[in-house]
Amino acid sequence: MSTTALLCMIDAPAAAPLAAALDAAGAVTRCATSAAEAVAAIRDTLPEVIGVVMLAADAGTARPLVAWSAHDWMASADTPIFDLLALLNGLRDAIDGRAATIVLIGPEIGQTGAVGHVALSAMVEGQRGLMKTLARQWGPAIRFAWAGVWPPLLLPDLDVAALPEQPELGPYVPPAGGRPGWSEAAETVLALARLARASTGQSVLVDGGEWMLP
Repeated sequence: MSTTALLCMIDAPAAAPLAAALDAAGAVTRCATSAAEAVAAIRDTLPEVIGVVMLAADAGTARPLVAWSAHDWMASADTPIFDLLALLNGLRDAIDGRAATIVLIGPEIGQTGAVGHVALSAMVEGQRGLMKTLARQWGPAIRFAWAGVWPPLLLPDLDVAALPEQPELGPYVPPAGGRPGWSEAAETVLALARLARASTGQSVLVDGGEWMLP
């Protein structure tokens, strides 16, 4: 039997292949590109899993820490956290007491860091922390999980050279044999949805075992 899914992508056009990957993994997926569209989509028909990707419009832009103004920091690091909370509050109202599973998908950069991307790292970790807080406050009806993917999947313009490396290992291949793509990310999202009956607020890095966090 197919799993029904809603994928909400806000300021994250590069996440579009995830919808096709979810379908290939056995889901029937609808997509939304705004909070209003996502809320309307689930008001009458609640999917078995709601996937959410929310980034800032300039999320992939590198900038030295000293170059950030307070205004720019708020727009890039803080506003996407507030926007995510607003979206999740809207979804909660539309869910209206029914059992639901929400899986956030974001770049793993929040847990690993990257040169020139302190605002992006702070934003992603803020969203992940919000996920854990809401898992405690909104359970047991609404269950949460977070899947961290290889950053260039969501941010194709990101300079890969800025990402952490393990130079002592030489050319690096993760223990699982490579860095997973969208198909593995989709399988992880669906697996996290199935695990929601036993767990909530958990984070998984879809990175082939590169970091083995948390």
